[in-house]
Amino acid sequence: MAKFLFTIIPAFGHINPTLPVAVELKKRGHQVGYATGADLSYAIESEGLQFFPVGSPGLKTDMSETTKKMLSHKGMVCNYYFFKVIAEADEKTVSGLRTVVEQYRPDVLVVDSITYAGAQMAEIFGLPWATSSALAGMIPSCDAPPFTSWGLPPSDNPAVKALYSIIRCGQRSVLRFFDRDFNRIRASLGLPPVRNCVTESALSPYLILIPTCEGFEYRRSDWPPQAHLIGHSPWGKSVDANDDFRWIDALPDDRPLIYASLGTVHVFRSLEFYRIVAEAFRKEPYRVVMSVGSSIDLSEFDSLPDNFRVERFVPHAKLFPRADAVIHHGGLGIAHDCICNRIPQVVVPIAQDSGEWARRCTAAGIAVKIPYPRLNPERLRAAVNKILTNETIQEKIKALQAVFLSKDAGLAGADLLEKLSRTKAPVYRA
Repeated sequence: MAKFLFTIIPAFGHINPTLPVAVELKKRGHQVGYATGADLSYAIESEGLQFFPVGSPGLKTDMSETTKKMLSHKGMVCNYYFFKVIAEADEKTVSGLRTVVEQYRPDVLVVDSITYAGAQMAEIFGLPWATSSALAGMIPSCDAPPFTSWGLPPSDNPAVKALYSIIRCGQRSVLRFFDRDFNRIRASLGLPPVRNCVTESALSPYLILIPTCEGFEYRRSDWPPQAHLIGHSPWGKSVDANDDFRWIDALPDDRPLIYASLGTVHVFRSLEFYRIVAEAFRKEPYRVVMSVGSSIDLSEFDSLPDNFRVERFVPHAKLFPRADAVIHHGGLGIAHDCICNRIPQVVVPIAQDSGEWARRCTAAGIAVKIPYPRLNPERLRAAVNKILTNETIQEKIKALQAVFLSKDAGLAGADLLEKLSRTKAPVYRA
């Protein structure tokens, strides 16, 4: 049996896609551990996996000044601070992670695509390693649009493709600015400098696991041969054991159920978003559940009518089988969960990668997109009415759901990692 060590940035959106794979490896008798922030310990240890706290406790609780600047901006400025945050996380993680690797002595490292410290440890210790890439669009390709905060549409138009090539060149030039930050860390570890650190240094030459399906992710003919689409990797167990969600079962079935959430990241913008949702559906024949996170004063919603319910956290696995429509910020996990439950979506992208997932939803024909600056009650109400009644949207969701449910990411990912642990060689697609 082999030893696997997962080192993932401390955010549930990156941890959750790896858990079905890790649990499957454990079922097969392998030893599996996680090295990440202490805030994630419950989700990992509750599955009987070994846990090693390293680096920041969690992106949500460790609010550095750089993180606050990232969350208070949009577009390119937000992305600039995002990579600054990732460089800070790398610097905080490397020392502790090196100790864990020395003591745990894994056969294979599994590294998140923006957890650069993991790739650096694989290089130091000469270990075979795999990348878990929840940001598949960052893998360079000429077939798909450049990966941006705007979510550019796919196109076969030669002029558009030429424009996209220019944008890619500009992106590469800008991202090389961060080589200085990452190479400074590499130098402290005795590693040589490299170029294109942001886009390439955490992509394994052995194996890349991409937790999504064709039909949602764009087709590419030039992806590296070690990149594998393993399917949607759902995980809905990262909740407090003491939470009581019986109220979900008790919700009446007298009207369509709409769920609204901004996830766990965009806390600085959330109150305005939920006020717009409340205004849009205050007098409409819907039942609305809003998940508002931990930072909002719940008294802000005291005047809501009886058809609204406000919670700090709602588990998708329990609510989504009953939901008729979902309004969200453009997270990959929630978009996938909607597809698996055949739920039409209204996506309101704000910053970072949310524009990309919103674009994939609209390109697949399963959602309506409203950019956050254009969000108002009238547009939101019209969008929800459209996704609930449009037969074409419903048919495309049904077809994509069938593709998603035909895949088992836990099994596929575990098979590939087992092969890597046996061969210590790149695992290529057939």
